[in-house]
Formats: sequence, C-alpha cells, structure tokens
Amino acid sequence: MAVTVGFVSEKGGVGKTTACYHIAVALHRYHAKRVLVVDADYQRGGISGRFFRDVIEKFGDTGHLGTTLYHKFQQLYSAAPQTPDVTIRTWQSGLDVLVSDPRLSSISVDKLPSTNNIRENNLLLLRHLQVIDFVLDRLDSNYHYVLIDSHPEVSDILRSVLYASDYCVSPVKLDRQSSIGVATIIAEISNVNGDVDMIRSGTGVDFDYDNTDFSGSIGMMARDYAGGLKNTEALEYNRLARTGPIFDEYITEGDGLRQAAAARAPVFDISGANADRQSAQFRRLAEEFLRRCP
Repeated sequence: MAVTVGFVSEKGGVGKTTACYHIAVALHRYHAKRVLVVDADYQRGGISGRFFRDVIEKFGDTGHLGTTLYHKFQQLYSAAPQTPDVTIRTWQSGLDVLVSDPRLSSISVDKLPSTNNIRENNLLLLRHLQVIDFVLDRLDSNYHYVLIDSHPEVSDILRSVLYASDYCVSPVKLDRQSSIGVATIIAEISNVNGDVDMIRSGTGVDFDYDNTDFSGSIGMMARDYAGGLKNTEALEYNRLARTGPIFDEYITEGDGLRQAAAARAPVFDISGANADRQSAQFRRLAEEFLRRCP
C-alpha cells in the first residue's frame, strides 16, 4: 500500500510544485520507488507541465486529458454512480502522473445535491472529502508513494487532498509573509480530522480513516552563507520550528532550478555548480522525506 503525501501551502510562489516534482523524481531515480504524482493544482501548467509539455501547450483544451479528478467530483454532484477510473500517464517506467484539469477550479461543496435531512447532508460532505481517496484506493497498491500537488489556497478540493493524505508537508520561503500560512495549514489539517470524527459519531457510519499528520515545513529558495542560513532566514526557520515540525534540509536559491524549470527537466539533469549544489540538496531532502513520511 502506498504512502500518500500532500504538498500543501496557503501561498503561491513558495516552491511547492518544485519540491513535489524533485522529490518525486528523486524517490524514483535514487531510491527505486514507484511513484504516482497527482496534480490537484489547476494553475496553468503546474507539475503536469513539468512532466508533459502538451499540458501547457494545450492548456484550456480539456479534450485530451482523459478522465480526471474533475469528472469524479462531477459524478458526485450529479448523483451518478461513482467510479474510481482515471487516466494515468507514464513519464518514465515507475513514475506516473494523474494530470491536472483546469476545471478543478469549480470544485465546491455548494454543488452537492441538498436534502432536508441533516444526516444525509453530512454523509454527502463526507463523500466529497473522500473523492480523491476513493480514486487512490484502487491505485495505491501499484506504488510505494503517491504525492499530491495542491492548489495554494484553503478550499474544498484541498480538504479532499488532506483527507486522502497520510502525511502533509508544506514547502515555504523563509520569510514572514510566506511562512505565516503554515499555521493555517496545520489548523486545516486539524479541522479535517475533527470533521471526520464528528461525521463518524453523528451519523453512526463506520469507515476507515487515520488522522492526517503534518510532517513538517520545507524551506525553499533559502539564502545561506558559510554553510548556514542568513540571519533573517535563520530567525524565520526557528519561528517555524516553534509552530510545528520543520525539515532539517532546505533548498537554496539559485540558477540551477531556474534552468531546470525552463528546460522542463529535473535539476539532477542540469550542469553547473549551482545545479550540482541544488541536486545534492534535493537528494538529501528526499532521504529525510523517506524518514519523515515512512
């Protein structure tokens, strides 16, 4: 059974997709893990575009995407029978992707059919939380890890990501504006866990669910000097450590990752001193990831 990890953040531009992409590649390439990447972010390109160029080139044309998470939510909204089938694309043998769909931006519990029965309404809310988990339940025996890249906001689809995840990590820039959202993410994980307990006790319906754990923040685009973080970022790192767990390893700012993004390739395949440094950092980060999300 796969370990499912959600990459979540309240703020965009903090390196969340970059972290998810490189950890997925590192787990596959350097640790022989079978990995499924689920793109639940509906921003243009996203992690799907890093793996498959046509996702960016045909963005907005959803006809080529096959069956996506969007269709699974639509089945629930229309009261149609729910099926777990989705279209999986292979990037390399052992690393697959469920690509994103821009229509995921429309996902909302407001579209659920309503009833006058409180118990039935709670069960519908539960089923909304369970959509992604329902899809992954059929797939996770094929993989060691499922990594879910989410949209940077607190939303109904994020709550479904949190429900489906065994662990969550939050990539973040080490500045106050970016890292302040970590507390919000930790609180939302607690909210989902609490809502599930309330629905279980209130409806009398028993179902398998283990609370989602927050494995830690991941420092991204960090600046360091002489082997340590610069003063302001070291202060922010320590503040985050008081908020919740934080990874020991972090990723520094530099041209290696920018060159990799332009080439739509992992930084492991880019040459140059900075790329070599960031490659080594991501390899160490992947090793820590395996320890924190076993």
